[in-house]
Amino acid sequence: MAVWDDIKKQHKKVRKKGFKAMMAYFWDYYKIHTVVVVFVGLFTFFLIRDMLSNLPYGFYAMMINSTLHPDSDVIGEDFANYAGIDTTSYDVLIDTNVTLSTGEYNSYDVSTQERIMAITAAGDLDVIVTDQSVFEQYARNDYMTDLRTLMSEEELSKYEGYIYYVDKAIIDAIMDGSYESSSDASLEESAADDLDDATSDATVSDQEISYMLGISSPSSIVTADNFVLPDPSTMEDPMPVGIVLTDTAFMQETQTFAGTVPVFGIIGNSSHTQEALKFLEYMYTYTATE
Repeated sequence: MAVWDDIKKQHKKVRKKGFKAMMAYFWDYYKIHTVVVVFVGLFTFFLIRDMLSNLPYGFYAMMINSTLHPDSDVIGEDFANYAGIDTTSYDVLIDTNVTLSTGEYNSYDVSTQERIMAITAAGDLDVIVTDQSVFEQYARNDYMTDLRTLMSEEELSKYEGYIYYVDKAIIDAIMDGSYESSSDASLEESAADDLDDATSDATVSDQEISYMLGISSPSSIVTADNFVLPDPSTMEDPMPVGIVLTDTAFMQETQTFAGTVPVFGIIGNSSHTQEALKFLEYMYTYTATE
C-alpha cells in the first residue's frame, strides 16, 4: 500500500503544477506504454481495413512475357464492364507485368513460378496469355483446360487455324512418370526423322532441335518468326488447350505481344470459366477506351 500511497501523493503534486507539468510527467513515465498502444492500435486498424477491402476475385488473368504493358487497372475495369462483373463485390485483375524465362532460370523466375503455383493451387488464377515457350511448359504440366469441355464443337470450330493443341498422351506420360523412361526414345526417333527432312532444306539451330525433341524450351521468348503451331495430326491424342490471339482486336490495337505470338489458355481448376470465355471474346471485340 505504501507504494500506491507514494504514487497518489506524486500525482497530487504534479496536478498542482498545472497541465504542462502533468503532460511532462505522463510522457516521462508512460511514453513507452503510449507508443506500444498507438502502434498496436494502428496495426489493428490497417489490418481490419485491408481485410474488409480485399475482395474475392471475380476474374484473374496473367499476361506473361508481354512486350508492351497496357495499364492493368484500365484493362481490368474495361473487361469487368464487358463481362458484367460487379467490382464492388469482386476484384478483377489482369496482370500484364509478369515475366518468365523457360531457359536459364534465375531467382526471379523461380519466384514467379512459385507465385503461379500458389495462386493456381488457391484456385484464383483463371487465364494465362503468354508466348509459346511458357504456354507449352504449362500445358505439358497439365495446367490447361481441354477446351472441348467448355465449348461445343461448333463454337471451337470458329477458331480453326488458331487452335493450339498438345498431345494428351505425352501429358499423361509426364504425369505418371513414364515419359522420360519410355516416351523420350520414341519421341526423339520421330522428331529426328522430322529433323532430317527439315535440315535437308534449312539449317536448324541446337536450340530449335532441343525444343522440337521436347527436351527443353528455347532460352528466351519464342519470336513470331520462329513460332510453329503444333499439328494435331502428328499427335497420338491431340487435345485443344489454347487459342492463338495474334489477329485479335486487342493484340492488334495494343501491340501487347509485339514480335511474339500470344496463346490464350484457361487454367484447369478455374472457378470462373464463363468469365474466361468472355475474356476470349473480349480479345476479339476489344475497342480502345478514350
